[in-house]
Amino acid sequence: MGLWSRLFGTGPRATFAPSDDRSLVEAPRRPTLARGTELQVTPWSAVRLGSIFAELAANPTFELATEARKARHCLSKFWLSAPVDQLEILYRSPIGQSYRALVTGPLPSQNLERSEQEWRDGLARRLIEDFDRPEKTNLLLAVMPYFDRGKMRVANPLQQIPQWLLADYAALCDPALQQRLQRPVGLLGPAGTAVRGMAYPPQSLVGQQPVQPMAAQPQAALPLLAARRGNEALALIQNQEFMGRMSGLINLYTIDPSDAELKRELIGLRRQLGQVWLDVNPGQIQQLYQSSFGQLFRNLLSSGFAREPLIQEDQQLRSQLSQVVANMNQPRAVNALLAALPFYPPGKIQFGGGEQFIPAWLLTDLNRLGAIATPGLR
Repeated sequence: MGLWSRLFGTGPRATFAPSDDRSLVEAPRRPTLARGTELQVTPWSAVRLGSIFAELAANPTFELATEARKARHCLSKFWLSAPVDQLEILYRSPIGQSYRALVTGPLPSQNLERSEQEWRDGLARRLIEDFDRPEKTNLLLAVMPYFDRGKMRVANPLQQIPQWLLADYAALCDPALQQRLQRPVGLLGPAGTAVRGMAYPPQSLVGQQPVQPMAAQPQAALPLLAARRGNEALALIQNQEFMGRMSGLINLYTIDPSDAELKRELIGLRRQLGQVWLDVNPGQIQQLYQSSFGQLFRNLLSSGFAREPLIQEDQQLRSQLSQVVANMNQPRAVNALLAALPFYPPGKIQFGGGEQFIPAWLLTDLNRLGAIATPGLR
């Protein structure tokens, strides 16, 4: 059975009844085509494409590989025509979920057919020629699934690739970068302490100088959000199986936000992510935020889960966090802010002059995500 039949099933073509006087809108006019030509419309389903890639991963048969190749080409063409200012939104949608199932599956490691090689090479040439143009991300998304892992590299990826795509690019194309993004080793310890042997945080991934330790200051009371802390939490967020499963839960929530069991798991995830933010050395927040852990955190913020009503225990935890964030000029206030974000619906966090204590890179990104409003916590 062909790809398009698998996507939509088979059956007679739809027929349209002529409009009558009771119609609320006019029937659309058929486009004028040259004699002997026919308008070709090929609808497709992102969810179905994702299921094809999942089926191939579970059962790599020749027939499924053939369908997956066609599905890959479908997604590749889609990215070429997608609006450049909507790429992140699309990437966080079921279309992006299907795409990630493709690039993390077995298909990129399989040999390309001649037509696929020509398609890939053409995209690669365009990417090189147009890398300084706005459509470079479109081309990158279109061509990435045609390269085996580690076979395609982008120069200066931290500067050239959008943050929302960086972790997946690293997983497919740049294993060394992936290790760097996933390496908050030595960053975590119990809140208010440093990990043994880490008097100074290491060089930032983006080239800023190490931050000198701050003089001891009175520490505001921070709530305990999760039992796993310090090195145990560090091991958890470095576990690929855990990170992959949590990412899958977030994606599932965007598809079916009514699943009660899924919500319970996300409640636990929200607390664990918050605890990591409370425990991280303040000098390493940016590095952690730009890692795969940070991407998972941003995915949770973008999923809409924060709009769910809070259970009583989480209401109390949010209240404790808000007392810290109410005064941003105190130690670990930025840590508490990041921990608090998933407990508030988008746009419900405001600052009355506290913005000056928030790093500019973080404030810019939170505004981009729509996580905060302008001018304390509501």
